[in-house]
Amino acid sequence: MRKLFVIIIALCGWNHADTNIWSSGTAHSLPKGQWEVGLFQPLRYGLTDNQDILLHHQGYYLPILSLKLLPNLVFKKTWTEKNSWTIASRHGFYYPTPLLQSITGAGKFKIVAPQFEFPTLIGLTNEILATRSVGTGQLTGKAGLLLGLGGGDLDPTSTIDVPLVYPRLAVYYNGWGLRLGADYVAPVKGRWSGFVDGDVFLYPGSASALFFETKVLLIWTKSSRLRFMVGYKLTYGEYP
Repeated sequence: MRKLFVIIIALCGWNHADTNIWSSGTAHSLPKGQWEVGLFQPLRYGLTDNQDILLHHQGYYLPILSLKLLPNLVFKKTWTEKNSWTIASRHGFYYPTPLLQSITGAGKFKIVAPQFEFPTLIGLTNEILATRSVGTGQLTGKAGLLLGLGGGDLDPTSTIDVPLVYPRLAVYYNGWGLRLGADYVAPVKGRWSGFVDGDVFLYPGSASALFFETKVLLIWTKSSRLRFMVGYKLTYGEYP
């Protein structure tokens, strides 16, 4: 079944360093010793000037809970510059089993029927990112391989068929997938800037093989350490 969704977004982010770099989705790494975090935005820390780590969490005050329910870690390394492009690789590890088990059963906040069981699932992502200046902004392209390990015994009817969630869990049912995307960020006027991106999830061989997401944000930067964002996300996919 094909479904189209529009999601309204309101976010804020903190960068705990005197820098104007907001580089989470680009090939640039966060400078050594600097970190940034936001409501429903990743927590990042610069290991060196060309390496950083990232932790996805469920809110500014919940990183410990995030580690318990969804252990994950993403490592990015900026490698080189070639023909005006900055090249980086990004590698992620995800363990969604505790989170899936926590929402399985009967009762409040349970969205998966109790007859289903989730085994040990491991998600691995490996991506190449390339960023360059275009006009007054930065353009980033990315391509990645997604691997879902341990899902051989998953019941195909245990899927969570909601936007943003299903495209990221489908890899455990299919075993592998591809992610392609691009984004562009540029100043608009004064403290205002704009951001637009698009991502495609492909799961060859699956009945639900294609998902597309695009996001548009208007960003107001209060200082080098604080910004606010509002916008929308449009999702389209072939759901079971």
